[in-house]
Amino acid sequence: MTEHELAGRTIAGRYDLLALLGAGGMGAVYRAHDRELDELVALKVIRAELARSPVMVDRFRHEVKLARRVTHVNIARTFELGHAGVMYCTMQLVEGESLRQRLARERKLGIGEAAAIARELCDGLAAAHAAEVIHRDIKPDNVLLAQGGRVVLADFGVAAIGEGAHTRELSGTPEYMAPEQARGEPPTPACDIYAVGVLLYEMLTGLCAFSGELVDILVAKQEVLRLDAPPHSVPVDLAQVIGRATAREPADRIASAAELGRLLAPWTASAHPAAPAAPRRPAGIADLHTVVVVPPTGEGERMHVAEGVHEELLRRLVRRPRMRVLPRPSGALVPDATVVELYAAELLSATIRRGDARTTLHLPLDIGSLGIAADAIASAVAEVAGQRGAGPDPAAQALEMRLRARALTQRSFFGVPPALELLEQAHALCPDDPRIAAALAMQCVRFAVVDSTGEDAFGRSRALVRAALTAAPELAESHVAAGHLELHTGDAALAASHFRTAIACSPYVAEAHEGLGRMLLEAGFLDVAMARIEDALAIAPNLASARWEIARAYALEGDWATYDRLVAELAAQNDRPVARLRLAWWRGDLAAVAALQGNLLGLRGFEPGFVGRMSQIMLQRSWPAHRDGIFAAVVSAPSPSLRRRTFVAQLGAEAAGYSGDARACLAMIEHAVSCGLFDQHWLARCPLLEPVRGTAEYARLRGDVKRRAESILDALYGDGKALSDTLVG
Repeated sequence: MTEHELAGRTIAGRYDLLALLGAGGMGAVYRAHDRELDELVALKVIRAELARSPVMVDRFRHEVKLARRVTHVNIARTFELGHAGVMYCTMQLVEGESLRQRLARERKLGIGEAAAIARELCDGLAAAHAAEVIHRDIKPDNVLLAQGGRVVLADFGVAAIGEGAHTRELSGTPEYMAPEQARGEPPTPACDIYAVGVLLYEMLTGLCAFSGELVDILVAKQEVLRLDAPPHSVPVDLAQVIGRATAREPADRIASAAELGRLLAPWTASAHPAAPAAPRRPAGIADLHTVVVVPPTGEGERMHVAEGVHEELLRRLVRRPRMRVLPRPSGALVPDATVVELYAAELLSATIRRGDARTTLHLPLDIGSLGIAADAIASAVAEVAGQRGAGPDPAAQALEMRLRARALTQRSFFGVPPALELLEQAHALCPDDPRIAAALAMQCVRFAVVDSTGEDAFGRSRALVRAALTAAPELAESHVAAGHLELHTGDAALAASHFRTAIACSPYVAEAHEGLGRMLLEAGFLDVAMARIEDALAIAPNLASARWEIARAYALEGDWATYDRLVAELAAQNDRPVARLRLAWWRGDLAAVAALQGNLLGLRGFEPGFVGRMSQIMLQRSWPAHRDGIFAAVVSAPSPSLRRRTFVAQLGAEAAGYSGDARACLAMIEHAVSCGLFDQHWLARCPLLEPVRGTAEYARLRGDVKRRAESILDALYGDGKALSDTLVG
């Protein structure tokens, strides 16, 4: 059993683990009941591989002794370090939420609140530094916002002992550590001041100051002289404070936590950290319910199977939150307990009783049904114990959030923002789950595409994809996420390889077939593309994006009757006004263009006024008035997504082609090619590009796109040229 699966257990005969609060690189943290003092505490179970190292154990003891020196309202107290089957550390329990959770929900904070949080951190750090204690791992996860509005810095001392503390490797979190800390130099109070400055930058701008690959972060730490907030995002005087706190050289930094707190005072005079949103009532002492599981009785040749069910039942029950499980020969001496009795005969009889309530199940007694029997009994125990309506364990909550997020994005492109919020919550509950990391990575990519202000989303996505591929390279979802990221930021052929690998890992992941099918459609290999998309829709019929791609393909082929039928079905449930407007341009249906213009009002995810100007060009023949603006918007499209920049260039080329401006049309096609265009189907069939198709420049660009399309086929089948005769002509 890992440190993540101990809810319901009792540690050292003293601490009842009520619910998993979170998990990270050091281990797992539980809400626990201290029987001796009859109070709630936070109990961190240290990872087994760390607890096995004598050097680490000595280091833990030293750090806990240091941390216990610090007594301050803004510091979570550390109580004791113990070992009872597992190594653990007990700390003050702070009811509320972490700054990480607040930022995930609100993205950035107001100036007064952010400065107030940073100032309270400085107050706590000043007391710690006076006691010669350095935190070394200040980050949003370790900053707790209590229900009353108090700011508490947690994991003092212990959290800073990172993966390689005993091997002279980095300790701490790279994004927030000081440059000298990243070089492996001994920590000083200046390291904590730097981390508070980075945290203040993130709270005020909504951006992570350092992101990307680990090596990129470590290099940036040595190159960036100080953090400069984006223009107009932070008052000039406050931006200067951030710059001084994050100076690369320790000697250039603000001298102490106390001084940093004084410099922040002008912005906190009338502000206090906001209390977290009203939380659900957490698991407490009164919620702990005892279940006594009596060893099985009976006779015959199947007792060993009954004993196997008994073992599996215990495994399942101890994972349930707010449940203490006791294997006892009798439950008579435990008041108000739920008692489970198993009897083996031809069938397995399981009797679950609590007070006057009694339930009996009769289940098959064979090896093939062993797990099913244990699941059924565990569910019945939860029913009798009155926990049917109780919240599920964190893993179950996170799974439900992941599935809800997938359903939102399968049905509508506009489901991306709420799906992203759900997956952030799921990731906070289960940060080590590779499926959640992969799903969150995909939504970060999609968010960066629909919202050009989300530049940092790709950095976050890279980190999540790396984590998913490292933890579960055999998982299809890891490669689907990698494929989407590569498609928007890198090499289309490599993206196709990831989708192909995902299908090899698991043939029935709809998103892998859809990703591959959409790429093949654009590349112009229509037959194999349609087969892939049909596979995706057979697995996930609600995958609306795939159906829109099919409609677009029929429009490019000039089969408007089929297009009309498909769009009539799609628009009723999942409208895409930009897609319909664009295809109305292709069709020359000016009445539809005029009617659809109104649907663009308030539409997020596209450069302001760009699509509207496109429609005016179509309706008013006003290309000369808009030419320079359209060209500037194409060339300077702000999105970090190559796919989105390509799409904007395609729209510009269509407007120029419609207006007969062959020179501008070719220039914008060339820009699209430079951004990674492989949409051979569009280049060959879009009717608005007809004015340039006879030119030598078009032939050159068509050749570049054709070679890129064939490289995608090479990545999939090993020989793109052999299939090139199936390419759209």
